Amino acid sequence: RAPTRKKPHAEMPVLADLLHALLLPLRIVLRLIHRLLYSPTWRTTYPVTRTLPEPVAPAARKGTWTLRTRTGESPLGPVKHTLNGNTGRQLWTFDPAAAPAAWEADALSHFRREYEAMAEVRHHSADEPLRLQALRETGGKRRAAKPLPKGAAEAEQVDASLRHGIGFYGSLQMEDGHWPGDYGGPMFLLPGLVIACYVTETELPAEHRAEMLRYLRNHQNEDGGTGLHIEGHSTMFGTSLNYVAARLLGMAADDPHCLRARAFMHGRGGAVNNTSWAKFWLALLGVYEWRGINPLPPEMWILPYWLIVHPGRFWCHCRMVYLPMSYLYGKRAACPPTPLTEALRKELYVEPYSEIAWEEQRNNCGPADMYVQHHPLQDLLWKVVAAAEPWIPAWLRRRALSWCADMILHEDGSTRHVDIGPVNKAINMVCCWYDDPHGEAFKAHLPRIFDYLWLAEDGMKMQGYNGSQAWDTAFAVQAIAASGLGEEAEVSPILRKAHEYLDASQVREDCPEVERYYRHISNGAWPFSTQDHGWPISDCSSEGLKGVIAVEALGLPGVAALEPERLFDCVNVILSYQNTAEHWGTGGWATYENTRGPAALELLNPSECFGDIVIDYSYCELTCACITALSHFHRRHPGHRTAEISTAIKLGAQWIRDKQRPDGSWYGSWGVCFTYGAWFGVVGLASVGEREATSPHVAKALAFLRSKQLPDGGWGESYLSSSRKEYHHADASQAPPPHPLARAHSFPHRTTWHADASPATPSSACLPFLPLIPQPV
Repeated sequence: RAPTRKKPHAEMPVLADLLHALLLPLRIVLRLIHRLLYSPTWRTTYPVTRTLPEPVAPAARKGTWTLRTRTGESPLGPVKHTLNGNTGRQLWTFDPAAAPAAWEADALSHFRREYEAMAEVRHHSADEPLRLQALRETGGKRRAAKPLPKGAAEAEQVDASLRHGIGFYGSLQMEDGHWPGDYGGPMFLLPGLVIACYVTETELPAEHRAEMLRYLRNHQNEDGGTGLHIEGHSTMFGTSLNYVAARLLGMAADDPHCLRARAFMHGRGGAVNNTSWAKFWLALLGVYEWRGINPLPPEMWILPYWLIVHPGRFWCHCRMVYLPMSYLYGKRAACPPTPLTEALRKELYVEPYSEIAWEEQRNNCGPADMYVQHHPLQDLLWKVVAAAEPWIPAWLRRRALSWCADMILHEDGSTRHVDIGPVNKAINMVCCWYDDPHGEAFKAHLPRIFDYLWLAEDGMKMQGYNGSQAWDTAFAVQAIAASGLGEEAEVSPILRKAHEYLDASQVREDCPEVERYYRHISNGAWPFSTQDHGWPISDCSSEGLKGVIAVEALGLPGVAALEPERLFDCVNVILSYQNTAEHWGTGGWATYENTRGPAALELLNPSECFGDIVIDYSYCELTCACITALSHFHRRHPGHRTAEISTAIKLGAQWIRDKQRPDGSWYGSWGVCFTYGAWFGVVGLASVGEREATSPHVAKALAFLRSKQLPDGGWGESYLSSSRKEYHHADASQAPPPHPLARAHSFPHRTTWHADASPATPSSACLPFLPLIPQPV
């Protein structure tokens, strides 16, 4: 027989009750102290009661899309702040009362259908709505290209091609002088904006949502998934976020698009098998648990800057994303359950939502998404931080969140609420809404949403920036000036308008308290896009400077030269960017700022799908752009900071030589890829006088380029070169081939474009997206 177990303290009931009575007040006091001092990190927050109805699929509407600039309007109210009258701002507007002409409606429908039919093969759009808009003012007609006689000399053909190419390009120039264009491609940008709008109860116009759904449909891969970018293989990151975006935009769960995407996700373990960025967005939406994410404690921002791991040392695009992420993580911000989020909790995962072991999913990322493997020390660090976080005092969490909010507002204010890029734009908007849903800081974000939206025949996308206006314009004017035709009557107005844009887009002041907010000087620089955006970049400043010098050297009437002091300010910024020994460098140039830490900081890269994002590295393209700009400037102003400029150029040129690969190429980080790097490398060395006959570095580079030339005379390189860091040929030469729509009978109203247009003669001049190059007859 088993012995009878006695009840605890059965022999001393009075003493036990007395001890319990004495300890109970102490336990209550300790619990109250813990609640007062420590952050309730297990709780989610949401500042209002939801009132926005659940989304429904938008109905198709008739009307006309038009790209506008120099406007502060938007469907969600006017822009609150601008420095130059919204010069360069790109806004696609929809007018339901303006019926397009029959020829334009037919053409756009045709281009949309054709893109859908070829989406698996030709991922990039051709900006057909923009080109059709350029033709709208002329009723769909362009001046006929003058045919060349048979046997025309090559010089005549080149001259005629240049004239008509420049004429075509000039027809796309906006009234403020810049050239617009598609800067899309990444597939994780639009879902972030859609989630941010759903969380903040911001309703996008129906016509915008319809075009967004068109975009999501067009870029679904054959296996049902979606890639990191439009050319990439399917990933859980791309598929899960774009699935969520489609549902939030009103697509039904039983739509074939959703069924295929769910099959892709479920066949690979569900959305738990995902990147940390995807998990952040899903947690913010309330369809993933915050405890399933590696910690992003806001307290890291109040560490002393002398610590080498301080996030103020990170590359600006990295830190400006993780800043608002850490703010929302610190608040455990999450959308409350809605019928749609409850449905998504069932649709995204294989197992029931309530049975998922969230802590075990923190580092769960599939091979299709894994580009950067976490270092074991990083995983150990996150475990330690996760264990320690519940004991962070509440006062310290409040202080950290307050400092993060201050930095977010500084970023918003110094960019007129455009923000440095689309990711932190959407997250900053949510942060401001959490701080005050009815506040001016949040309201100022809403009109700037549309600065990032671009329309093409594949639908409406969110761009990787608010455009590339200054960058494209600077290159365009350099090319046109180099043609030798810049002083001619039909070309000079194009250059004059472009010079006006470069004048209006130069950054004219530093941000407030640059050191306090970890910013670099910016007065005199050129941005990538607009002055309102304002973030300075070394190569954009260099190309802007070269563009201004190239136009002003022509002495065109009506072109007011910039004051020399403004050029001196730009040179000052360019020189400040060079990475010398104090910036962990040897003479190269980085992007937005100097390198602020060693490459070992990359061990802390918390993302799985982005490489080399923690610090701002020196790059071939930027170094070459800077030394060529300094060379151009030195020839125009030989007496200004001569010794400093000469030393900088010498160091930069040697850096370029040192970074050349044994095969003669350079790895290009900001374009695809070795072809892009070789272009800059050769031009950079040429700017210091090196030539093929006298420079082994130039000779090797040209030999590399010749070895990659294709049989048809062109070049073609795949994006795989960028990710695999070795040269990969594209499937074909990357020159636009004759297009089926080039036959004049496809659009009879265009037959006046070319003197030789006939049903049997393909003519590139009949295409709105190809240059008007005359053909010999």
